[in-house]
Amino acid sequence: MVTTSLKPKFHDAHAEEQEPYWVEVQLVDEQGGAVANMPWQAENSATPGGYEKALKGISDDNGLIRIEPRYGSELRLFIDAQPLANEMEQRPMGVSRDPNESTVREGAQDKGYIWHYAVMGELCRTYPDIEKRNGEPFPAEFHFPQNKSLKGFKIRTNELEKRHVIEICPFRAWELVLHHQSEYSIANAINLGASASLAYADDDQISYFFINQCQDLSRIPQIHKDGVSYNTLVRDVPFRDRYNLPVFMDTSQDTSSPEDADAKNITGYVQDDEVSKADGDTHLFYVYNTDKIIISWRGTASLYNIGTDLAFSPINIETCDARKKQCTTLFPVGKVHDGFWSGYNRVGRRFKKKINVLNDLADPLELFICGHSLGGALALIHSVVLKHHDPLLYTYGMPRTFTRDAIAQLLSITHFRHVNDNDPVPAVPPEANLDNELYKLWGPLGKTLGMLWSTGQALASQAIPWGDCYWHHGKPVVFLTATQSREWKECKRSLPTPGGCITLKRSLPIKAKFYLVPALAEQDMQNAGQKQKEFKKSLTAESLTKIFPEGSNPERGFDITFGDHFITTYMPYMNNKLLELIDRQGIIEKRNFTEHLYNIDLFKEQMRDDKNEIPEKEYERNEIFLNIENLLSISLSATLTLPQGNNALVRFTFYGKEALENA
Repeated sequence: MVTTSLKPKFHDAHAEEQEPYWVEVQLVDEQGGAVANMPWQAENSATPGGYEKALKGISDDNGLIRIEPRYGSELRLFIDAQPLANEMEQRPMGVSRDPNESTVREGAQDKGYIWHYAVMGELCRTYPDIEKRNGEPFPAEFHFPQNKSLKGFKIRTNELEKRHVIEICPFRAWELVLHHQSEYSIANAINLGASASLAYADDDQISYFFINQCQDLSRIPQIHKDGVSYNTLVRDVPFRDRYNLPVFMDTSQDTSSPEDADAKNITGYVQDDEVSKADGDTHLFYVYNTDKIIISWRGTASLYNIGTDLAFSPINIETCDARKKQCTTLFPVGKVHDGFWSGYNRVGRRFKKKINVLNDLADPLELFICGHSLGGALALIHSVVLKHHDPLLYTYGMPRTFTRDAIAQLLSITHFRHVNDNDPVPAVPPEANLDNELYKLWGPLGKTLGMLWSTGQALASQAIPWGDCYWHHGKPVVFLTATQSREWKECKRSLPTPGGCITLKRSLPIKAKFYLVPALAEQDMQNAGQKQKEFKKSLTAESLTKIFPEGSNPERGFDITFGDHFITTYMPYMNNKLLELIDRQGIIEKRNFTEHLYNIDLFKEQMRDDKNEIPEKEYERNEIFLNIENLLSISLSATLTLPQGNNALVRFTFYGKEALENA
């Protein structure tokens, strides 16, 4: 008589009450939620050269799969790709991107289960049906790693008769957190600042950010510039809502060839407007997803751009076709900087088809436009052209672009204009009427003579506004270093006749850079509570206008600190302040971010210690600065109300690193 062990090793032998092999697999998401109703198949290796393919089913309401294979050998489990993709697109991600910090792992191992972490490709034997986009690479780096995809989930022989918990990474992508609102948002500030910085990168780097980094869920995307990296604030969205490939327009590229000569209808351009000679050096990119579009204009990056910056004769504003047959005035009065206007129009001439596509996209999507330096001026012009599409504009270190009469007609455009301390670029062209007849004479020579004459006008008037002078658009956001000083009287005490007294003044050692958004004082801040009441006591509309004059810059001392102009000097203060605001919300543990706050607190302590000797006007000004900065917490409220917004903020702190201030 043949006998067997309790396990069915000899399937053809006659024996009673043989126990089958078994294994349980529980499918969960990063929140620990069950992934139910997933069709599955399992293969059991019958011999070294083959598999038994007779096991299949559907995960139950708890995401549980029970498999009872005939053979006690290696098992491979496959989940049907399309149902899994559809389901995991709807599952939000956990906060931490480090699987070793998984809360699911801790719970599973406490119960004696075997925990695994898997992405889509590691569980499927086929690819899901993913919308094909022209030129887009398949998401192979993260969701479908090349060396692991389509091989199934392997359970070894010694892992049978146990429960396995598979934590499945959601089928999601990163999206920059942006709020299309008239109120200032620090999330907008840091992400549009990052986008403005990205405009200086080459096309491949920009594509890598929006395609590869924004699909790699192992960490949040970063901007790398001049050897420094800055994190972006992102939230996870369904994979189908990922970014499309960025679209680039660069007028410096010569895409023509000798055989194009007969096709030219005007010098340098052909009918399809995608093949043409180089014309200047204006560059922008745009990128969009399901509901948002970002347009980023590059700033000064070449000698040609410097020439564009210096051609500051004010001219009337007309948009024309390539042959100047059809011209439209943007608004009836006011003028624009000649160099910026010419740079902007080069793009329209070179890339008419792409501009038409962009205009069509801007209609249904939320429109965000940004730029640094020259890029800010071009972004403002573009916002004017697209003003009927309700653009939201954030600029950094931008020069004056329009004259005052033009600015008066652009109040409907929401624009926050960032100025970093003594960045000289926001001070040019001078706040003066620089128009004169010489610009209209003798072609290029007239422009040169006109510029020299305008410079003389500005110096003679000491840049006092008169007539239709150059004027700033937008609400200022100022990173402003404040100082303090002591004043006291020294009196002559020598006998027999004591002398008079003189006033002495000495700078105090501690200074602080404030993050000032005066527009917050004008907004309806119902959540500000007591802070708003205190603010109103210390600040009047008159004092606000005096410190932050409309259409101009606040008093910043001498405008000669060129190092303050780089976008890499704007990013640290936005990064530090965002980390501090998140910290003060009390939603993070273990880490504290106080670099910016520490400097502000030292400044306040110095104010208290020397209150009786600090000049009254200086003391009142610094009190206003402190109160304005306190209101900045309101700029975080829109992000906190987003679905998964809290997680996005906490996740930002996981990778957050403060820059050293006042170094």
